[in-house]
Amino acid sequence: MAIGMKEDGHIIALDMGTTSTKGLLYAIGRGILSTRSREYRTYYPSQGRAEQDPDEVLNAVVQVVHDLVTGSDIDASSVRALVFGGILHSLIPINGEGRALTRALIWADMRAIKQCDLLRKRLDTSEIRSRTGCPLHPLYFMPRLLWIREESPDVFRTAARFISIKEYVLHRLYGEYAVDRSIASGTGLMNTSTLDWDQGLLLEAGVTSQQVSPIVDTGYRFPRMNNDLARRMGLLLETPGIIGASDGPLAHLGSVGMDPSRMSLTIGTSAALRRMVNEPTMIPGSEAWCYYMTEGRWLLGGVVHDAGNVIQWFADRFLEGDGDGVFQLLERVAREIPPGAGGLLFLPFMSGQRSPFYNPSVHTAVIGMTFSHGKEHILRAVVEGIAYRIHSVHAVLDPEGTCALVVTGGILRSESWMQITADFLGKRLFRAGVNLASAWGAVLVALRSLGIVDSVEGLGGLIKSGPPVEFDTGNHRFYNSVLRQYERFYKKLFT
Repeated sequence: MAIGMKEDGHIIALDMGTTSTKGLLYAIGRGILSTRSREYRTYYPSQGRAEQDPDEVLNAVVQVVHDLVTGSDIDASSVRALVFGGILHSLIPINGEGRALTRALIWADMRAIKQCDLLRKRLDTSEIRSRTGCPLHPLYFMPRLLWIREESPDVFRTAARFISIKEYVLHRLYGEYAVDRSIASGTGLMNTSTLDWDQGLLLEAGVTSQQVSPIVDTGYRFPRMNNDLARRMGLLLETPGIIGASDGPLAHLGSVGMDPSRMSLTIGTSAALRRMVNEPTMIPGSEAWCYYMTEGRWLLGGVVHDAGNVIQWFADRFLEGDGDGVFQLLERVAREIPPGAGGLLFLPFMSGQRSPFYNPSVHTAVIGMTFSHGKEHILRAVVEGIAYRIHSVHAVLDPEGTCALVVTGGILRSESWMQITADFLGKRLFRAGVNLASAWGAVLVALRSLGIVDSVEGLGGLIKSGPPVEFDTGNHRFYNSVLRQYERFYKKLFT
């Protein structure tokens, strides 16, 4: 059953992202009724550290659900389930009462570089990648756990568990510890063959299987909610929670589904490219990863750490934090500043490099700056530099260039950003049919978990794409010459 669903009721899908929690209210068989969002802070206490307060995320979730329920004037008894998406790679040590001992380390936190470098010298990185789908990198759990053990031994000794932000929120809502396979596959500690924790790597990290949550599939359901939080959200205690998956795989599911001829490109705070595979797959000689999506499907992918966060950096430094103004300026820049930004090159490595090569200590480089360049040239160079980084990952994942690209994320706010990216890649870019692709992917997981859709193949009729952005052949030829400059400077500076 797909389009002509005879079931009724509502599903609330939640995407706990890097900058905000976004919620979507879906009327089964009828469509999306409304969306809401609540922002929260990312803390940068020192160089290389990036943290979030899990209670701020929890409060955002509660408020988003409350806003969806009260703002749409629906009966609480009609809500069939909440379903959850969340960021990958967050880590929180918690005590026996379930309270956080520190703020959460999120994906952008690079404090464990030293521990990771030592592990890469001592262990067989290829063998670990074949077991877990993850290369050794400071954002994965093993280097971070070693950092906590070495740098915060009191926290390490006190910690009863080590969990993600999503697990923290779900435990507060439903009183149970569980982690979905999608989130677990992004820790670097889940064995892709057993779909359970890799006991050897847990031992290497110094934790036991009792200190991590049981791994369950994406359709797993929590039966009963915390009384106080249910009341605050305007829901019944009996409203079940469906565990869902991580935000990137959900964005792929919500924009591409199970179509192997298409890849998803999400450009938000960071940028990620993904293609579906039917079993865990590795690309020798690269830092590509392979994470679990849902129902036995996996995603082969790579990440550019710096994308929308660099646009925000530009807005903070040059436009007094005007996030809307930066996109308005970009529209004018695209008309007035030709491709190439007047010879200015911007290599965006604010958070180091993760894909396609391991280089977490590398920093941003600006090349060719003269007195003739202004903030308009810098903005164009920033956007072109992000496109260069995406191109380098795309070349590893789809070297023949045969897969269509479906785009999700904040880039959809800017036609010029889309156009520059299409021109650099030499690819038409299809817009996702639903802007909140991760939340929409969560809805699809819920429809399967509730038995409303009979199979993952049956989800295809619910996945649409918008009209494509066509690339300009002349601009693409020019960017091919610029690409060679980027690669030459990258080799001189960083290898």
